Amino acid sequence: MNSSPPRRRGAADPVAPAATATTPELGAGTPDPSRRRFFKTAAATAAATALPLAAHAAASAPRSAPGDAHYDVAVIGGGFAGVTAARELAQRGAKVVLLEARNRLGGRTFYSNFGDKKVELGGTWIHYSQPHVWAEVMRYGMKIAESPGVAHPERVLWMSAGKVLEIPVMENWALLEDALKRFHADTGKVFARPFVPGLPAAGRALDHLSIADRMAQIEMSPAQRDLMNAMMATNCHGRIDTAAYTEMLRWWSLVDGDAARLLYSCARYKLKDGTAALIERMAEDGGFETRLATAVAEVRQSATGVTLVTEEEQRIDARYAVVSVPVNTAGMIEFSPPLHSAKQAMAKEHHAGKGHKLYLKVKGRLETLLFFAPETELFTMVFTEQPGADGGVLVAFGPPAGGKVDLNDPKVVEPFIRKFLPHLTVEQVLGYDWALDPYSQGTWCTYRPKQFGAYLDDLRAREGRLFFAGADIATGWRGFIDGAIESGLQVGQAVAVELRREGGGRSA
Repeated sequence: MNSSPPRRRGAADPVAPAATATTPELGAGTPDPSRRRFFKTAAATAAATALPLAAHAAASAPRSAPGDAHYDVAVIGGGFAGVTAARELAQRGAKVVLLEARNRLGGRTFYSNFGDKKVELGGTWIHYSQPHVWAEVMRYGMKIAESPGVAHPERVLWMSAGKVLEIPVMENWALLEDALKRFHADTGKVFARPFVPGLPAAGRALDHLSIADRMAQIEMSPAQRDLMNAMMATNCHGRIDTAAYTEMLRWWSLVDGDAARLLYSCARYKLKDGTAALIERMAEDGGFETRLATAVAEVRQSATGVTLVTEEEQRIDARYAVVSVPVNTAGMIEFSPPLHSAKQAMAKEHHAGKGHKLYLKVKGRLETLLFFAPETELFTMVFTEQPGADGGVLVAFGPPAGGKVDLNDPKVVEPFIRKFLPHLTVEQVLGYDWALDPYSQGTWCTYRPKQFGAYLDDLRAREGRLFFAGADIATGWRGFIDGAIESGLQVGQAVAVELRREGGGRSA
């Protein structure tokens, strides 16, 4: 983290291929991917699908001319956490600039085109059990839509021992619910109140366990075990032997041990006009300066302020800075003095979320359905986004592909789909490789064993005039849009207190 990263312009944000035969999985210990290959293949895919390079942005250029300037607060990162913090501070009178490396706001959300339809290539679903994002929905009067394959599936299928099984929906749900309750039996003693920061002693005693370790402790039928494997691999968006059991306990606590609410919180409700509409409203409401395509290379801290140096050699001086970048990417910025060892370790190890999410345009009658498969298959969870008599759209989630298959090729994806629905033809596939994107290097955050207890408190901790925000370090719905907003709200308030304490200017 102390070595200076390669200089490069803040890049446009094309739609990247979900995976290619030459694309390696970015796992732990790979903090600096091949960005040149990423943008080359991303641009090719964007051209092939006729997608715009910028799906949305609060501004297409800086609201004031870039150059040397002094601010109360500089925010690094334009995802929901950064935009929330910037809005909160600007509305309190602080002079705020937000610097985003991509040419759009949104971070790991990305509302874009799929033919004549709009889809979310990143974070999508929200729920009324998620208090921070739902408050924003109510604040701005956002309209809600539903994913029909989760909201009211006509059929639920799953694969076990290579065979596709189907029983009535309610019987299937009872089978899964039984396994989920036994899997999460430790929740009460670990997370009595899930929004309390940190991991209590009871949780630390379990933090060495992976999801796979915990599943091995529970008696289940083979079919039930495969169904649980599919559910857990989808939740962690990685291999279940790489993700922490304590993370799933936290999720279970957040939904009060309700299996249906767990599924609905993750995949039922979404914004009708997309995540872009919400983040644009938030940015407009804040009125802060935004500089897109502006990657920060260095952050220098002194007793009286911070200096940010961009990859274009622009210098921005501020009294405080909010660092709201994914934990996997912190190693791309040179910090002086260096960050706490826990932040450096996390940037090297990465969290476990490295899977893929694809939209599939299919031909043939498509019902409203939901199906699961264990992580040994290409996908672990697939459901209907748009049913139709002659075709429709599916959304599919799977574990890291490891560069072994080209997930952009319909002919690669189609054999898996036909195991469940033999009459369907996959006509088009679209995804975004968040693991290869240098500004995310992964999907939603799921900690690996021991990371929760070892790192979280220090990842959240202020360091001098630097404050840290992001969905990856939220206390509640970590890895979700709600967690990003939660973190941004908390940090915005904390920085405002410091500005008032120091006095001077409107921000006092």
